[in-house]
Amino acid sequence: MVGWAALALLLVIVAASAWVFTRVLAVNGEAQALATLEGDARAAIAKGDVGRLDSIAREFDTRTAAAAGAVGDPVWRAAEIVPLAGPNLQAIRVTVEELRTLSASVASPMADALAGIGERGLLVDGAIDLALVDSLHETASGASKSLDEVRARLDAISTDATVDQVSDGVEKARHLTATLSASLGPMSDITGVLPAMLGGDGERTILVMFQNNAELRSGGGITGSFAEIRAEGGALRLARQADSSDFRRADEDVVPVPETTTAVYGDTVGRFVQNATSTPDFDLSGRLASAWWKKFTGHSPDVVIAIDPIVLRALLPVTGDLTLPDGKPLTHDTFVRDVMVDPYLTLSGSEQSEYFAALTERYFTALTSSPTSPSEFFSALRTPVEQGRVSVWSAHDDEAAVFAGSVFGGPRARHLAAGSGAFALYFNDSTGGKMDSRLGVAVGTVSASCRADGHAVVAVQVTLRNDAPADAGSRWPRSMTGGGHWGVEAGHIGTVVSVAAPSQWLFGGTRKDGELMGAVDVVDGDIPTSALEVDLAPGESVELEFRFVSPVAGAVEPTLLRTPLLRAADERDPTPLTCG
Repeated sequence: MVGWAALALLLVIVAASAWVFTRVLAVNGEAQALATLEGDARAAIAKGDVGRLDSIAREFDTRTAAAAGAVGDPVWRAAEIVPLAGPNLQAIRVTVEELRTLSASVASPMADALAGIGERGLLVDGAIDLALVDSLHETASGASKSLDEVRARLDAISTDATVDQVSDGVEKARHLTATLSASLGPMSDITGVLPAMLGGDGERTILVMFQNNAELRSGGGITGSFAEIRAEGGALRLARQADSSDFRRADEDVVPVPETTTAVYGDTVGRFVQNATSTPDFDLSGRLASAWWKKFTGHSPDVVIAIDPIVLRALLPVTGDLTLPDGKPLTHDTFVRDVMVDPYLTLSGSEQSEYFAALTERYFTALTSSPTSPSEFFSALRTPVEQGRVSVWSAHDDEAAVFAGSVFGGPRARHLAAGSGAFALYFNDSTGGKMDSRLGVAVGTVSASCRADGHAVVAVQVTLRNDAPADAGSRWPRSMTGGGHWGVEAGHIGTVVSVAAPSQWLFGGTRKDGELMGAVDVVDGDIPTSALEVDLAPGESVELEFRFVSPVAGAVEPTLLRTPLLRAADERDPTPLTCG
């Protein structure tokens, strides 16, 4: 009898093992399908395809339900106590259960909410629908809270005794939720403050600064044109425009500028309205712009938004057909030439002001009457926003904190959010003209562990090139070349190039064409920053290298953020480092 009982027990164990094995295979199949869905979701987000996202969310729900069913029976739970196999089965079950929660409490509600607004126009009766924004905030806030709970439970899974395949699966789930959190959290926060910002609680004043990347500043370009927008109940009205010629130079900084900022970016940051974004600190830029606008109009804006012409180019699918003030059609392919180059070659200063004011009014009218859906609008803005071409500051502390912690926080905020190995490269024109439309840029980073103490050395390497014709100085007008007024010969391009390292990093020297130079080395806002000015004649190029040393031992994989340019930067082949 004992033998038969032992045999029966063995058969039960074999059968249970086979059952669990089939369940593992089922879970594996669903996991592979989920991995494919993640890639599909990224592509749909990139295209702003809300309909596709909705179908992906539904398939995600079906797949996670099937996987949860496979791990949810008592036999699986009982097998979790088996040595070796148990920790793997438990890790698989908890991961699947959390993905199921992710689907039910995050993906599906958000997909439904986005699908609900996807085909609607951005405006209703001429105003942004603030009730819709409130509804989206409520959904995003609940989903964000659920996502935080899922992340906490996934982080609590022990993978000390799991096989590599299971550990990798858990890590992929953690990465997925971290990626979602990076988007969903800011969405919840921003939709929470947007109604008030758009006049939901009374009229608000929004100052839009148009940066001109043909004359570079850290944040993008000189702040040469301004538009005051009044917002009330979601309705937007273009109230006033101005350009830099309307603002007189200040004898003293309009708001206090830190000495370290002045050391890197010059003593004109707070004295010329065009230099509001010379500093990468957009909180300072916003306060500068607010002070300038108050000096000009007598009142301060509630919100300051900085954008550049590439943002306007990206919005052409939203605005529909537009014509330039001279009657020519505005197209994507000719945008830079027609808006950023030709006006400075062919128009006088007053004609330029009239030209850009008329263009701004046409854009505003087209945007505020566009039937485009929110998803198409956001899709058009996705790339410019990721490139740092849109920054937002608010005079209201709760709103300011939200934007400062998001992708709209400006250059320094984006740098700090990019991680411990992030460096930032900034350009500030010293020509006093619009020559940066002819500035060629190639950038790259290289890291080496060649020091005896094991501390990594990182170099940001930059190639600059003046692509202007040889006779630019004599043939082009002063509005293009600067006319030598600021100490840079007409036709040349003068640029202050600065590199900001992670906090606590040490300066390692700046080189120009391989020769060690006396650069400005300053800790600005807790950020070690090296700066060097270069002057390039037409056809001339220069190789720059900014080195920094890690404060701790160990290898570093650097990443690089940079000033948004008018012309796309090339990737530079790295020059190997030696520590000699």
